[in-house]
Amino acid sequence: MIEPATRPVPPLPAHSYQKTQDAANALIAEALEDWPPMSDLTMRSNTVRLLASMWYIQGDMAFPRGWLKPAMQAFISAGVDCPNARCWRSYRSDLKGNPCQFLTTPGAPVEILRQMDLDLMGL
Repeated sequence: MIEPATRPVPPLPAHSYQKTQDAANALIAEALEDWPPMSDLTMRSNTVRLLASMWYIQGDMAFPRGWLKPAMQAFISAGVDCPNARCWRSYRSDLKGNPCQFLTTPGAPVEILRQMDLDLMGL
């Protein structure tokens, strides 16, 4: 069987947000405890898991500035495929607008996604 090609490691964002970086690091660390990236899942699945977990902890998708770099570093250090910064932001936007589109994603936190949808509807 042919091994799938390894994705290149995307460059990390160059911006630094000192005032909110501790809050962003704490949010990522807590979210990773609940839903760590897994090597047997796709990049999409791992990304949705982490973003949904961050929403569950934070209560909304307005994460502290500087959240992207530690999220990417966590994926890289775990040895799983890491999306580039643009892709992370796209997934966050998609989750913010329609979380139920990810219900069929393998490994996705279905309960959290349903709660996100109810929150989006104002229920």
